[in-house]
Amino acid sequence: MNTTTKTISIIFILLIFLLNSCSSEETKYIPPTLVNFPESGLLGQPIVIEIKNFEIGKLQVFFDLEEAQVNYVSDKEIMVIVPRTIKTNTPTLKVIDLNENKTILNQTFSLKKPIISKYSSDKITFNETFSIYGENFDLLKDFITVTVNNEKAIIKNVDYNKIEIEIPNKIKTANLEIKVRAQLQEVVSILPLLLESPMISGINNSSTWIGAQLIVFGENFNPNLGFGEVFINDIPCYFTASNNKLSIDVPPGPHKDFKITNVKYKTAGLTTNFDCDVPILNDVIMVDYLKDINIQNPVIVYNNKAYQFKFKNKASYDFNFNYSLLEFSPTTEKWTELSSFSYAGYLSKIAFDGKKTVYLYKRSTAGNYSLSKFDLSTMVETPISLPFGNKIDNPILFAYQNNFYFIGGVIYNNGTSTVVQQKYQYSESTNSWKTLPTSAFSAFPNCDTSGCGESKCFFVGDDIYITIFTGIFRSYKINPNLDVKANIPYELLFEYSNKIFGLRPNSNNELYNVNTNAYKTLDYTSVLNYGSSFFSLNNEIYFTRNSWTVYHQNTLYTQKLRKEILNGL
Repeated sequence: MNTTTKTISIIFILLIFLLNSCSSEETKYIPPTLVNFPESGLLGQPIVIEIKNFEIGKLQVFFDLEEAQVNYVSDKEIMVIVPRTIKTNTPTLKVIDLNENKTILNQTFSLKKPIISKYSSDKITFNETFSIYGENFDLLKDFITVTVNNEKAIIKNVDYNKIEIEIPNKIKTANLEIKVRAQLQEVVSILPLLLESPMISGINNSSTWIGAQLIVFGENFNPNLGFGEVFINDIPCYFTASNNKLSIDVPPGPHKDFKITNVKYKTAGLTTNFDCDVPILNDVIMVDYLKDINIQNPVIVYNNKAYQFKFKNKASYDFNFNYSLLEFSPTTEKWTELSSFSYAGYLSKIAFDGKKTVYLYKRSTAGNYSLSKFDLSTMVETPISLPFGNKIDNPILFAYQNNFYFIGGVIYNNGTSTVVQQKYQYSESTNSWKTLPTSAFSAFPNCDTSGCGESKCFFVGDDIYITIFTGIFRSYKINPNLDVKANIPYELLFEYSNKIFGLRPNSNNELYNVNTNAYKTLDYTSVLNYGSSFFSLNNEIYFTRNSWTVYHQNTLYTQKLRKEILNGL
């Protein structure tokens, strides 16, 4: 009995041992083994990783800190999508076995580098759709940037092998550099790419007006006005543009003649010129302009040149201006400043004797007046003593037959105004004064408490013509006997070919022959009465006036009158 019990116990123990041995062999864990993985890929695209002995649902995949969803393809492969949220093009690819919380892959993964292999063309123009071919771009526009000379281009279509863009307008040079940023990295193309040169093919206008639009047709213009320039007769212009059309505001000048002879266009370092012959229909053109200056006295013509005294407007009312002398050449049709004259104070009035002497009536900041004569041949100024004190304001001044005339005026003293009726004559030859009788030049308007008005004069043969403005214009002719012809019903403007031309009062664009009363109506841009001072040189007629267009604001224009309009007058 004991022997049997012993035997049974031994068998039981052996069975338990055998069962435990079998259980241990069945539950022993075998970890997954990495077989193969791709070292590069594309954003948003799948990659396949080969792993043996993995348990479904027990793998975790990261690109840096971005977890990727795991798809179990087979018992040996998993597939993951490269996250678009990664921050660098070389993230660390990590695979973790969750059974043991053990990393089985921890290696650098690289996004494939974009490659630019060719372009749709090696020459392009603005706003053109342009194709870039290559590899490893992207399917989503938001993950691609293309720049042309560092200016961002509009992306129209993308795939991994092609990008379509619109060429930007903010281009400063014709040699273009394309940069593509895709797959979180930038590549610079070494392929040559040039802007198409602009070309002007023709002008729509057969004639034009200043201020009107000149329509120019062509190709490869830049629609962005900030990156293009247009010139008419080498004058910078305001304009609008499309790729094949320029609408140019015709500038007032400086022109040489009454026609447009050249249109020039520039963009991105490229220039095109177009020679033409488009007549300007206006009666006047601007030949020169002076910025931020003032003149208050007539232009003087001496030795086939013109002169005027100018000062800069300081918005000052203290009668303290800085004057200089300008000289106008009929050859260049430009003013230049001379260093031979300067004066600080107020140049109240001037009178030219028609030969070489200019009389200067000056007012100091203290309110005292002085007189001098300025010789245009020597540029020497000589003072002249006054026989009547130094307080007379706003007289009538003119010089004629080697004499200078000082007529009337007004004296201001402590708020009261005293009218001066005396008339004086200064002799250049004797350097002396004499008082004229009250009957002398009695046809002139009487002075009042505001003075005698503004006057301007010019010489025709042996006669002198004077226009005086005292609220209205009155004009007079004086012959060598000092006889005065009064009540000439015109504001006298200029002499040309021994004819005198002027305006009727309140008529700013009807130019009259004063002797025949024949007239021509000028175009509306020739408002001759406003700030004008006429002079003739080299058989041409000029006048100065304030600017009147968007071009050259706060400037004094010198304009040339189309002399053909005087035909028949």
